[in-house]
Amino acid sequence: MLKRSHKDQTEEHRPFRVDRATIAAVGAGALATVAMPPLRGTGWFMIPAMAILFGALAGSRRPGRVGWIFGLVHQATLLHWLYLLGPEAAISSRGLVPLAATGAILYASLYYLLLGWSFGFIRGRLGSGAALALVPVLWTAMEAWRGAGELGFPWCLSGAAFIGTPVLPLAAAVGELGLGAASAFSAAALAGLWRRRGDERLAALGLCSCVIAAWVLINLGAGWRAEPATGGINGGEQPVRIASVQANVALADKWREGKRDSSIAPYTELTRSAAAAGADLVIWAETSVPAYLLYDRELLPWVRGLARDNDVHLFAGFPDVRISAGGERQRQNGSGLFDPDGVLQDRYGKHHLLPFGERMPFQGLLPFLGDIDLGQAEWISGDRPHPVRVDLGERSFDFAAQICYESIFSDLTRLAVGEGAGILVNIPNDGWFGRTAGPLQHAAMARARAAECAVPLVRSANNGISFICDSRGRLLESTRLYERTFVIADVIPGSGGTLFVAFGYRPLLMFVMIWMLIVASALVLRRKS
Repeated sequence: MLKRSHKDQTEEHRPFRVDRATIAAVGAGALATVAMPPLRGTGWFMIPAMAILFGALAGSRRPGRVGWIFGLVHQATLLHWLYLLGPEAAISSRGLVPLAATGAILYASLYYLLLGWSFGFIRGRLGSGAALALVPVLWTAMEAWRGAGELGFPWCLSGAAFIGTPVLPLAAAVGELGLGAASAFSAAALAGLWRRRGDERLAALGLCSCVIAAWVLINLGAGWRAEPATGGINGGEQPVRIASVQANVALADKWREGKRDSSIAPYTELTRSAAAAGADLVIWAETSVPAYLLYDRELLPWVRGLARDNDVHLFAGFPDVRISAGGERQRQNGSGLFDPDGVLQDRYGKHHLLPFGERMPFQGLLPFLGDIDLGQAEWISGDRPHPVRVDLGERSFDFAAQICYESIFSDLTRLAVGEGAGILVNIPNDGWFGRTAGPLQHAAMARARAAECAVPLVRSANNGISFICDSRGRLLESTRLYERTFVIADVIPGSGGTLFVAFGYRPLLMFVMIWMLIVASALVLRRKS
């Protein structure tokens, strides 16, 4: 047995050493952020960013550290705006903002640490070629895990790099996660071709074939259409005119009892203008009504009268209270549709609540967590999004609501569209993000939901960005940040009959399993030879 040199022992026990793999991880993490919204025309940078990361993982003695550094740099540059949250953010003390921002970034970076550890585990047992062949599978599993559970936060997954590009409509086949998986396979093939090790280059050749098959199947799947079980529109493919109101109410005034006119005045004026422009449906933002509307003697008659006097359907966000079967009052981040007679037709309460901002997570397991006050609202989760019917007389259509960051969860949208929703309505309140990249990233991700389900989407944000996009995620009308205005457009409700709506991520899972079977077979044949 060869004795290790003093230099080798020193390097092994040195806690941190800046080597080429570390430098590559830093550069790749920054490049991955450059590929993301709100930057335009840079989406393809995601593939070389991942290729550099995968090459660094293959060449490093500590792939876990390399993965973590990549994730830390990527998430810190992507989520830097968390340090700039406005004073209206749901945090009890301004001194907690840097702590909360750092915690969120560190939490997100842990997923990449696990990616690196998993790569190293496979490499140690099956070899570097097998690890490189399987790293796209690890990447896809890691991104899927990022969106799971109460702490799920799939903010700008790698597939989001293609928002605003001609590639985005391909999400109709495999969703945002599938676009990221195809990118990971492409990146692994590039990394293997660049590496000099024979087994890694051999794996890269197999990956190249897999990449070609993946993109061909995605293109074919994007054109697949089937009618959903319940139709999203009655009365033919007639357009409906929808308006999105951006009232730009200052959050410092919004919840003050003596400043209700700061909300009443702009929403009244803009709704009247939208109705005069022919709107069939007018959309207001999340908590656009700053009170428990259904129990407020001043604001409820105002909303009802506005819908009645302008002869429009009005969908607004407001705090709501539901009475449980046991008589318990349950507060929700709610919304509701009022018809032209001023009658409340349907309600929706936010289903996926923002952890720590709207509710302390894991209270089902540890009830005492609900007693911790970090300034959160402590809402109760509502039922998942469902189709809401808008009856226009001779025709009607269904839409599904997403409140705030629910728009970053593909499955919530997919299930609602699968039940018959032909239009998506997203109502956030991003005012506490300020003039940062945060509201721009948030707005961009909503467009991916439209492309996945092939239905148009209307977004109404209190301070922006508000927009209307078509069923391919292309913008029809849009506002700027902190602008008081409305946008209006004629949209045709979609059928939602995409491969993604019908089957979700099952085709992606099947493809990944077939690839894993191919890799396993290749390893068995290689050992026999």
